[in-house]
Amino acid sequence: MTVETLYLERNVFDPRDVFALREESYTLIADEETAASEFDDVEQVSAFSDETDFDESYILVVQNGMRSEDDLELDAIERTEDGLQVAVSIDQPLIPDHDDLITHSLLIRITDEKTVPDSIDVSIAGY
Repeated sequence: MTVETLYLERNVFDPRDVFALREESYTLIADEETAASEFDDVEQVSAFSDETDFDESYILVVQNGMRSEDDLELDAIERTEDGLQVAVSIDQPLIPDHDDLITHSLLIRITDEKTVPDSIDVSIAGY
């Protein structure tokens, strides 16, 4: 399994939709048609999606709502019997708290010999 990531401080599906504090979501994009219809037209996201060979790869999008200074970072991905277990952490710089809630998006391209997983367990640590 190989993994590549793209991190953005915005909602990659609908820029007008801002997640609530600590609201979390994940979305699996398994084919080119879904990617084209679901992703907002953002140059970095379009390039990441265009570079994805959906015959061999899929994109997992992990999102949450938190202050802008914090970042989402992929810690680990492990295959389970019927899917994937994904661990993400929040990198918090030593900056005083600000009240500037935004949506964060971590796109994870997973290239794997196995098919798209039936189940995905995503955990975000570090709040």
